[in-house]
Amino acid sequence: MLARSYLYVPGDNSKFLIKAEDSSADVLILDLEDSVKPDYKAKAEDMVREFLGETKRDQVQIRIEPDRVRVLVDIINHVKVSKIVLPKVASVKDIEVFNEINESNKPLHILIESPQALERISTIAQSKNVQSLGIGELDFFLGFSLSKEVNIGLKSAIRSKLILTSAAYGLNPPVAPVSLNYKDSTAFSNESKEFLNWGYWGRACIHPAQVEIANEVFSISSELLTEAREVLELLSNSKQGATTDKEGEMIDLAHLRWAKRILEL
Repeated sequence: MLARSYLYVPGDNSKFLIKAEDSSADVLILDLEDSVKPDYKAKAEDMVREFLGETKRDQVQIRIEPDRVRVLVDIINHVKVSKIVLPKVASVKDIEVFNEINESNKPLHILIESPQALERISTIAQSKNVQSLGIGELDFFLGFSLSKEVNIGLKSAIRSKLILTSAAYGLNPPVAPVSLNYKDSTAFSNESKEFLNWGYWGRACIHPAQVEIANEVFSISSELLTEAREVLELLSNSKQGATTDKEGEMIDLAHLRWAKRILEL
């Protein structure tokens, strides 16, 4: 079952780590990268080790600091870590280097954060252990845009690229990026629904207030589940490759694949 919400938790904040244990987020992402200042990296890593030793949660991911992977071998391969969030990936080589210490073959969530990575996204998606993609929009757009207001057409084109690439290479649906404005719950909800309609599943959150919204938006409704089960039943009982539903509309193998995806979420 795919997660609906991913809550980033700074690895050096003991207060947030304690609260995170009881969070309603499906997944915690313990952050050892951008939310931790360079002088506090070692301290944060020790705090994450302590958290992993005590947590009862079984969906804990780590966003690592790429420059410190050699001192994070124990964290990366910890039994409580379900996936690694790998930022600043520019090429397949970055993934290959990481996998040298990824002894337990943890699945990888790759953050596309540069035009170079976007240009190489197809080969990145096919790399060993890569399970899903996401986009670090702040890093991506600030890397070349001279305006704080990025053209929506450009955003849409790049966001769409992740959806199509994920589908083409059999990855999980991409995870929708964070919104820095955690006080505007209406905007967060509306944008999350847009991501859902595009083909994203689940949303990264930077504040607990965003978690319940993400959980609600990315939950399959009972009506949709019923429709998917009906499609599955109708086509399973049909002797033909296509049949009609109760409304008289034709359904075929494309609908069957859709129904199975819904029921697998």
